[in-house]
Amino acid sequence: MTTSSAQCPTAHQELLADAVRLQPLLRESTLASEATRKLPDEVINALTDAGFFRLLKPRRFGGVHAPQRTVLEIVETLGRANASAAWLVSIAATAAVVARHGSPQAQSEIFSVPDSRIAGGLTPGNARRVDGGFSISGSWPYASGAPHADWASISVAVPDQDNGGTENFLCFVPASEVRLRDTWHTAGMRGTASQTWLAEHVFVPEHRAIGLDTLISGRMSGNQSGYRLPLAPMAALLLVGPLLGLGQAAADLVLQTAPSKSLANTFFAHQSDSAGVQIQLAEAKLKLRTARLHAFEVADALDEGQIVNGEAGYPLRAQARAQCGYAARQVLEAIHTLINVHGAGSFADSSAMQQYWRDANVGARHAALNAYVGYEIYGKSMLGVPERIAPLV
Repeated sequence: MTTSSAQCPTAHQELLADAVRLQPLLRESTLASEATRKLPDEVINALTDAGFFRLLKPRRFGGVHAPQRTVLEIVETLGRANASAAWLVSIAATAAVVARHGSPQAQSEIFSVPDSRIAGGLTPGNARRVDGGFSISGSWPYASGAPHADWASISVAVPDQDNGGTENFLCFVPASEVRLRDTWHTAGMRGTASQTWLAEHVFVPEHRAIGLDTLISGRMSGNQSGYRLPLAPMAALLLVGPLLGLGQAAADLVLQTAPSKSLANTFFAHQSDSAGVQIQLAEAKLKLRTARLHAFEVADALDEGQIVNGEAGYPLRAQARAQCGYAARQVLEAIHTLINVHGAGSFADSSAMQQYWRDANVGARHAALNAYVGYEIYGKSMLGVPERIAPLV
């Protein structure tokens, strides 16, 4: 994909069409993803060729500028076929925006290959200042897509000798300079390969470290006004996308099978004849619609510049955080209802429904989608309670 091909609405539609085009391959790869706990190279290559790993990277490095609405639609579409693939595209897009907060030199290094991928771990490790940068050590779990990554983004806490506290940084390290431990043994989202980075006394130059205060403020070097988006709501939003796709896939399965599937221990020849099934299906679809409405409201608010950085933008950022968590819960509730309709066969290994259920329940537990944390943040904001419970909102 060329840089210029994705700078217009027509190109955005082409991206969405590519997401639809890849759905058969993504569905076929599901069993392999489950067995190996990572996406097959064929899938990574297809996502790369479609330009999905260029999303939200700077145009000057061959990146693809797309609105949040478009990116959300892309990952939702991918999620209907393979939630792990959608998750990695979401993570890659978010990581690209994080890296845009780095120095010009860091960006030149990280984005020198337009299709490069970044996998991050946010649990702070240890670091100390040395000449020209930092020496880092530690382990960083939940690095989604790590086996396919070119760069590791690693959170560290550095002792501040001036005040006795610590400073927090996000460091970018070539994947070849750190080790990987296969720790990703989970019930769902197995294909994300969210493994653990390991480092021992690895040097990170100063220019490849981003201070937490920079991420909170949204400061970016150079002329990047089009991407001065609040990081926390954007990151949470893009994690909702794969869940929306899973919910729609579960609903599609029930709609496909209900007219021919019997309703056990009743006189109904088909599930679709039952008022109980009809009501549950309507309820589930409305929950999915509710989730989608909340998610796309956040996307549009980001695209229109309504949600901004700084203290003045905090109330809408708090609302967006709550909306994303609420959307995730609505998807979980919808899938729960759809499983009730589909029946006990949902839990057979051969049923796609059990994978939708597993993947959604794992994905929705990401810290950024913790609904009750989001509700508390939003509630405190509405009531004017000054206490802050999260560093990045």
